[in-house]
Amino acid sequence: MTEIVKGGNLPVPGQVWRIAVVRRAAGDGVPEVDASALLLDAEGRVRSDGDLVFYNQPAHASGAVRLLGQVRDEERRVADWLEIDTGRVEPDVRRIVITASSEDGTFGRVPDLHIRTMSAATGEQLALYEVDDASTETAFVLGEFYRRDGAWKFRAVGQGYDSGLIGLAEDFGIEGRDPEPGPGEEPAPAGETAPPEAISEELLAKVRAAEAAVQAPDRVPAQRPARVGPGSGIELFGGDFPEFVRSGEDSTTLTVDVPIPAGYVVVDSTRAGGGYFGVESLDKKGKSNGLLANTTLEDYEGRGLLRYDGKGPLRLRVSAGARAWTLAVRPVTTVERLGRRARGRGGDVLLYTGPAGHLSSRLRVGLDHARFLVQGYEPDGRGHLLANVASRLPRDGSPLPRGPLLVQVESADGDWSLEVGPPRPSRFWRRDAR
Repeated sequence: MTEIVKGGNLPVPGQVWRIAVVRRAAGDGVPEVDASALLLDAEGRVRSDGDLVFYNQPAHASGAVRLLGQVRDEERRVADWLEIDTGRVEPDVRRIVITASSEDGTFGRVPDLHIRTMSAATGEQLALYEVDDASTETAFVLGEFYRRDGAWKFRAVGQGYDSGLIGLAEDFGIEGRDPEPGPGEEPAPAGETAPPEAISEELLAKVRAAEAAVQAPDRVPAQRPARVGPGSGIELFGGDFPEFVRSGEDSTTLTVDVPIPAGYVVVDSTRAGGGYFGVESLDKKGKSNGLLANTTLEDYEGRGLLRYDGKGPLRLRVSAGARAWTLAVRPVTTVERLGRRARGRGGDVLLYTGPAGHLSSRLRVGLDHARFLVQGYEPDGRGHLLANVASRLPRDGSPLPRGPLLVQVESADGDWSLEVGPPRPSRFWRRDAR
């Protein structure tokens, strides 16, 4: 790891990075601190309010930047973790700035404030910048990632503001404002989202290390009846093709040998027993470019979504230890429709064809905490983050675009529910209840 001073910069190799905004935990006079990120164009401005990733908007629509959650340790330190995937950064985004802000006090009262950057692929710590000159500021630009000669670099900035997150964001072009309630209207109530608590890599490693080897009988993923038909918009997402089914034991890589047209496909998978189970698609170089299953649920049966470009064979990698599994690659016409409500367990994909509304999502888990991720996809591949929370009782709410839209329950180690309601007024800056 390289420690740098204010103004220093260094290259950051790789495609996906994890960034920790670390400080002393709140209490005993230390104020609460929030981490956020802004995606900026060549003029140093956001293109829209959607380019701010913060507590009420925890992921960018492109999927390039997201807040992963918060981790605390026994030494009363706390870290907000962010992730940047440069493969998803749009071409007109030139810089990504990482910020910290406080509504409760100044940064002169926040000990041990620093930012760390590490490789998501290797875990190698790439950069460390410690803020040692904070005083009356209520917001900081800690550092920035920027493009230079086709590569990415990190710069330690350390610029303070005395106007909090709102003032800082406005300096970069954010215009988000909570609308005033109309006559007879009540402000939208604060959500019930629990505080984000990301599952640490150490905890996940312990879970995997403690898994017992379980032999599971072959089970063919159930062929779900098509619930959608002509006129539903499903034909915009992908065409029909013969299903591909394979079973096996242990970890392996598969090549799908049936002709598949370009578009979306679904991958159904089952694994009896417990332990870690993962399925991911591979690019031409054999690198992962999408998770289709990522779970420790027992007796898992779930569905993942993949956007296939139609170029070259589709390859899948299975991580299953010594356990038996079965995969089925099927056309998107096999998905079911999302009406007013839906319930399930594990991964799933649904088709929404209704008007714009509001999606309330909830996950019930048996662990201390878990991550709940729900995404929506338009026929052209445009993505919408519909739920992204890690907590003991994960629940979230977000605007639901007008259909047709494929709704993917992507990370859900437990029983989940979705409920579609009418649109709600925006509350851009108002914090959801912690």
